[in-house]
Amino acid sequence: MKQKKWFLGAFCALCMAAFGGMYAQAAFDPEVETAYNTAVQGQDALDGLDVSVSETTVSSSTNLSASKKVRLKVSGIRSNFLKACIDVLTDEGSTESYYLDGYYYTATPDGKQKRAMERADIWTVINSEIYLDMTSNYLRMLYSKEDENGTTYYFAATEETLGDYAEKLLTGIGISEGITIDSLQGTMDTSKEGHVLQRNLQIVYTVTQGENTETFFTQSLAQFHQSEETVSIDLPDLSDYKEPQPEEPIVTITSLIRTVYVTADVNVRAAGSVSAVILGGLNAGAGVTQTGYTSDGWVQIQYNEATGYVWGEYVSEKKPVLTKNSSGTMYATAGVNVRASYSSDSEIIGGLSKGQAVEITGTTDNGWVRVKFGGKTAYVYADYLSWSEPVVDTYVKNAYVNGTVLDASYGTLRIRKSDGKDVTFNTMYAEMKLADTIFTGDWVEIIYSGSGTPYTANKISDYTRHAGVEEKAYSVDGVVASCTPSTLELSGADGVYRTFDISNTDIEMAGPLSEGQVVTVTWMSAANGIETRNIEALRVRG
Repeated sequence: MKQKKWFLGAFCALCMAAFGGMYAQAAFDPEVETAYNTAVQGQDALDGLDVSVSETTVSSSTNLSASKKVRLKVSGIRSNFLKACIDVLTDEGSTESYYLDGYYYTATPDGKQKRAMERADIWTVINSEIYLDMTSNYLRMLYSKEDENGTTYYFAATEETLGDYAEKLLTGIGISEGITIDSLQGTMDTSKEGHVLQRNLQIVYTVTQGENTETFFTQSLAQFHQSEETVSIDLPDLSDYKEPQPEEPIVTITSLIRTVYVTADVNVRAAGSVSAVILGGLNAGAGVTQTGYTSDGWVQIQYNEATGYVWGEYVSEKKPVLTKNSSGTMYATAGVNVRASYSSDSEIIGGLSKGQAVEITGTTDNGWVRVKFGGKTAYVYADYLSWSEPVVDTYVKNAYVNGTVLDASYGTLRIRKSDGKDVTFNTMYAEMKLADTIFTGDWVEIIYSGSGTPYTANKISDYTRHAGVEEKAYSVDGVVASCTPSTLELSGADGVYRTFDISNTDIEMAGPLSEGQVVTVTWMSAANGIETRNIEALRVRG
């Protein structure tokens, strides 16, 4: 069955409201009844039928629906030479059958077969497809409205008034045991001449199997196409249809017990026929017990404590991988292969890099995501995809940049690169390689690390010499972080951590220089004292 929502309860309530007030009618208007029966029986003037039927059956329990289309042509109704062509299309497939000169022709998996069939029996087959024989004796309510185009008849029946029509309706389309027709109602339009133009029919029936009960609603729209008294039918060559041997049954059933799975939403019917009454449905992926199979392609199963049939093309021993449609954009959480199918053994057709976006079209129940890749359908393992766009890691280490100085404030340096973009650096811990000092407009080279806002400068090189720039003496107080005979690391009171070269420095201390001592360091600078690495100290005083 295909998924489709129908508000069955509301619809039935509406129909009952429309017709309910007329159920008490005891007798029909004789003229209305006669005209109605004449149109239904096709005995007015026509010798043929050309009818299209569009039918939908919906389960009130699951909201699953099944569709059916029938095209029927019959000629020779008022003669001894009856000829018919019946085309049926359902969700399970299509069938074509014919009637000619007392034989019924149909194609089966065992070949094209013909069998003798009485005229009354072919009418039973026709009636099972288009509900043709619906005279007034099956109805409780019947009235009509006329306009300039013709007459519309409104009719309704219940289980009580259907009588033997319930059996006739189910004859040839599956077992009737456990099936109850709860209501039948509709309309029929006829031309001014009394020919049937269209019939809209609603049938509600209940299927009971053990303790399981399910109600179905069938809506059938039949359109009668013929405008002439006769209908032209061109039958194909029927010479290759053969009668089965007398001992050979038309359809055989072979016993086979096993667990199988349905590969799509599928109808469960009362018999192995596209016209058999629908007992219910199974969703794609459902597992059932198979009890046999027919020679014409149906699988017999256990269904709600009874026997049902599903079309064999929708059944598999292997549990199917089901894909649920979805849409959106996902992102690769790492480098990952893109494959032709939902298996790690399938062909690799490409790859996604970390952070790369991909359009998805569905997800499978075995852990894969269906995607669009290079204009084709492909699959990526779900563990490597995320709905959230990954945060790009912007951290860089020892990257290089150069540019023109815009601002050389204390502890900060802002430059403009050749692409016109500005970058700001923290220079508190930078090693300075300067010709003299840094001024706005200088061309500098910077080795830096970090994730930006600002980056941390590791080394700044400025080779520009400025006329008139002289070195000045600078001093800072601080705590000795570490020291060797040639190096002093100082945590300055100004918040700057500096490294001094003290190999030629005057040490004015009461004792040896050691960690934790508070000292004053003096040095000469042409760069406004902003250096932080390898500064030649003049004096260390404690």
